[in-house]
Amino acid sequence: MNILQTVKDQLTSAAITQISTFLDEDPRDVTAGLTAGLPAILAGFMQKASTTQGAGSLLNLLKNDTRSEEFVGDITAALRGGKAAGLISAGSGILSSLFGDKVNLLNGLIGNISGLKANASSLLNLTAPLIMGVLSKKVKTEGIGVAGLASLLMSQKDAVKATLPAGMGSILNINSLGDFLGEGTAAVAPVTEEKKGGSGGLLPWLLLGLLILGGLYFWKSCQNKASGVATGVDSTVTAVSDSAESLIQKVLSTGVNLSFPELSIENELISFIEDKNRPVDKDTWFNFRKLTFESGSAVIDSTSEKEVDNIAEILKAFPDVSIKVGGYTDNTGSDEVNTKLSAKRAANVVAALVERGISAARLDSEGYGPQHPIADNATQEGREQNRRIAVRVTNK
Repeated sequence: MNILQTVKDQLTSAAITQISTFLDEDPRDVTAGLTAGLPAILAGFMQKASTTQGAGSLLNLLKNDTRSEEFVGDITAALRGGKAAGLISAGSGILSSLFGDKVNLLNGLIGNISGLKANASSLLNLTAPLIMGVLSKKVKTEGIGVAGLASLLMSQKDAVKATLPAGMGSILNINSLGDFLGEGTAAVAPVTEEKKGGSGGLLPWLLLGLLILGGLYFWKSCQNKASGVATGVDSTVTAVSDSAESLIQKVLSTGVNLSFPELSIENELISFIEDKNRPVDKDTWFNFRKLTFESGSAVIDSTSEKEVDNIAEILKAFPDVSIKVGGYTDNTGSDEVNTKLSAKRAANVVAALVERGISAARLDSEGYGPQHPIADNATQEGREQNRRIAVRVTNK
């Protein structure tokens, strides 16, 4: 049984039109949200069932489910019949049980991929009961037990991996997808807030290793050459000599020793955070200078992740700081396409910071496309400067 295909068969053009009308969204964005969201939700079910204990808990939920089955087979009729509130309520509970505190991260990722933004959570809540209903119906009609449920969900491995957006499994900590761990602990490890002075744990580095081995987060293009000058940070900062440029060494409160150029986002960001006379505002942005993406893509180049590593370490050292990541493009091409691309790039930088142990609650992202240029788009150099990722402190 291909669960994804079974659910997709229910999402006819009439159903998508009905969902789009209910959400007041473009059907193309709804389709993009479903394409990315359905395999992510099913992956959550698979992860839940990856241990005997988790599969048992899920089996009880499916046996006792009285709401989801009524939506299976005719979501269009359910929406027309005024049952959207029931769908959303059921879906919200399902997603919370599967993803816990990572629900908002999931909503944000799907929103940026599809362009739905605020309505991404509503779309996922509407469609989660469809998967729940398919599983619930099968469990009840065929008398499936714990072993059968685990086997059924683990058999979906190839279908889910073929359709899950690149990197999302790692971002959501959905590890060992399709591997049944028996009595062991589920592979989902919660992303916990780092503590000041702590090491940040091994999880971010393990995830980074998975990222490198899997080749999932290698994004480039959009090299930022924006100008900017930052002053020295504090008495613990010393300048050291380098063959290419003058570097600064900064020992953070966590004990991590960072090395970065004077003209860098790291130096600017630390200076701003430590300066009590500089208030948080909506106009002060700091530009990445060495972060590149694949042309026309949101995939970070593996050779340009050093700045992301450093920003993560800075956030660990200043646990009260929250930031917003902004994505920008030049004015070449469609504004709509550029805005969506910039949103994906900004969201992927946030995802990379989450992978390094930063709580998603401290992070936000938005794509501005060709808005707010910092150079002349009439020149190649100007366009390169306008294709950038920037950071704004929202709390310190």
